[in-house]
Amino acid sequence: MVIISPLVNCLARTAGWLIHNAMGVVPMYRVMTAIRTLPLLFLAPALGFSLASTAAHADMLQNVTGEECVRGDCVSGNGTLEFTTPWGKGRYVGEFLGGEFHGYGRLEVPISYLEEEVYVGNWANGRRNGRGKHWNGTGNLYIGQWRDDKRHGHGSYFVNLPEWVENRHTEFWLRENTENYTGEFVDGHYHGQGTYRWPDGQKYVGGFFASDKHGRGTFYYATGTARPQNWEHGDLIR
Repeated sequence: MVIISPLVNCLARTAGWLIHNAMGVVPMYRVMTAIRTLPLLFLAPALGFSLASTAAHADMLQNVTGEECVRGDCVSGNGTLEFTTPWGKGRYVGEFLGGEFHGYGRLEVPISYLEEEVYVGNWANGRRNGRGKHWNGTGNLYIGQWRDDKRHGHGSYFVNLPEWVENRHTEFWLRENTENYTGEFVDGHYHGQGTYRWPDGQKYVGGFFASDKHGRGTFYYATGTARPQNWEHGDLIR
């Protein structure tokens, strides 16, 4: 997870462009556009947001050292498959087909002595496919559509949660009261139309491309005041 200050981000980009421009690589108008943007960033609220990393869907079973079917049919039916990890036991409870997770099931795997990673939802041939809920054990929760083990389709990605107690809050409550992105995903990235909401109630509604703001959008202050914006691959144009 990365949180980037917009001012630092723009200064870094501008410095890079100035260096490259000296070598005749970047057109001067790009440099001047970035310089003109700086005053806006001093006046605007912080626009940094937590990125949806494709690393978030890394193999949940990578630290498993052993497994045992302890109940039912773990080949082509319903069963419970128990895993051994360096931090204790994990388990998958649900449907199988051809020895793979297939259908609906719940996977719980320890990531430390105190925390565990959890996925509850649909599977196809051992991969997360369809709708599911994923808690990474370190503050991030995703609820939505999956394809080939990646967030893909419509969903909500909640970040910096102090804890997750299943079924304590509804998805709607989480969207309205926590930092999150809700909208379209492609291969694990914010991509398409979506809304990014900050903890203080400010939000950005508009286009995203590969987890960067892109295209037209509107920034809403906590007071409700709206400010139209236009972005190009993470750069504020106006």
